[in-house]
Amino acid sequence: MGLFSKKIKPLVIGVCGRSCSGKSTVVRGLEQKYKGDFLHINQDKFFKVKSDNWESPNSLRLDRLIYSIKKLKSGQSTHIPSHRWTEVFDREVKPHKIVIVEGYLLFVDDRLSNLFDKKIWVDVSDTNILYRRTKRDGPSKNIDYTMNIVIPESQKYEEIQRNKADIIIDGNKSKDEIIKEVEKEVFSELRK
Repeated sequence: MGLFSKKIKPLVIGVCGRSCSGKSTVVRGLEQKYKGDFLHINQDKFFKVKSDNWESPNSLRLDRLIYSIKKLKSGQSTHIPSHRWTEVFDREVKPHKIVIVEGYLLFVDDRLSNLFDKKIWVDVSDTNILYRRTKRDGPSKNIDYTMNIVIPESQKYEEIQRNKADIIIDGNKSKDEIIKEVEKEVFSELRK
């Protein structure tokens, strides 16, 4: 085999946690620091065009997310959506040494959960979910939805997902503290 025909067998890491636990913030911080060293896939890009409940696993094209991760794990490129709520798989992604998939429902379905080589759960309190979502989206739009849909719906899946995690990180800490903790767990793998 020539140098360029060697397939990359990536380490696939799932970073999961309830809404506003800090998943996206942490992964974006890592992307800036380790530009090009890993592939980031956001579960939110796999939303269906229509759904009765955006906080439920049924709102996602889990079949396509599973398909894409399997392709990457086998060293092959795949296509993922470049935008949410389109179900258009138009962005080609190639395997990297590390693939980080982040989302709030990654560990609910065993077919998906079992694809991760390492599972990280970012824990967050209900109070911080409400505070962070209100800060992000504004109070007039979000408080009722957060209190009546997001928090109760995410509680349904919290224990299942938390129990599947290899590592649990306190998402109530500062952004920098969370990034350091995830970095220690994830990027130690790059140095091996």
